[in-house]
Amino acid sequence: MSDPIQTAATPPTRRNLPVCVLDGDPNQLAHARDLLERAGFTTVGALNPGEAVEKIRAGRCRVILADCQVAGTDGLALLEKALQKDRGIHVILMSAVHSVDGAIEAIKHGAYDYLCKPLDSARLTRTLDELSEHLRKSQGVAASPDQDWRPLPLSEMRRIHIQRVLETCNGNRVRAARVLGIGRTSLYRFLKSSGKQAASARASA
Repeated sequence: MSDPIQTAATPPTRRNLPVCVLDGDPNQLAHARDLLERAGFTTVGALNPGEAVEKIRAGRCRVILADCQVAGTDGLALLEKALQKDRGIHVILMSAVHSVDGAIEAIKHGAYDYLCKPLDSARLTRTLDELSEHLRKSQGVAASPDQDWRPLPLSEMRRIHIQRVLETCNGNRVRAARVLGIGRTSLYRFLKSSGKQAASARASA
């Protein structure tokens, strides 16, 4: 794999967010890494969960982009193992067989996002940029791979989780509230509050 295509225009948050791509298909693995490196991300590859876990242990990645079905395991099992090794790891699952229920289950177990294969490069980079920005804000500075990464505040993780579930439910608030296990009124109140906070942040920017 060639060096990442990083130019002066590449956001520092991309250069400083190493991604481990886990896929049992070497061609799919190379394709995903190429997409990411062309966007300016640093990547490492793994063909099986064991390799991915070793890279987590070695501190070589902060994000794992993993195929849901690889090397005899499933995405949720890998997700749980990765989070046990490092609570600061963020896992994005991808699958050639998209299922709304599968996506919701992955998010409920702690996945940052759930993407369809073939990968949409715009959606993938948008997800990673969003994660980079959250991490930058939580630390106050753009961290480098050698720095300690602190987890996102609980309130921010809650917001991200609710937003992911809502997106997975195609904006259906009734279904999202049911999946989240909260009342529709509580969800509407949260979304209204989040909208006001976002508007205030834009106004003060």
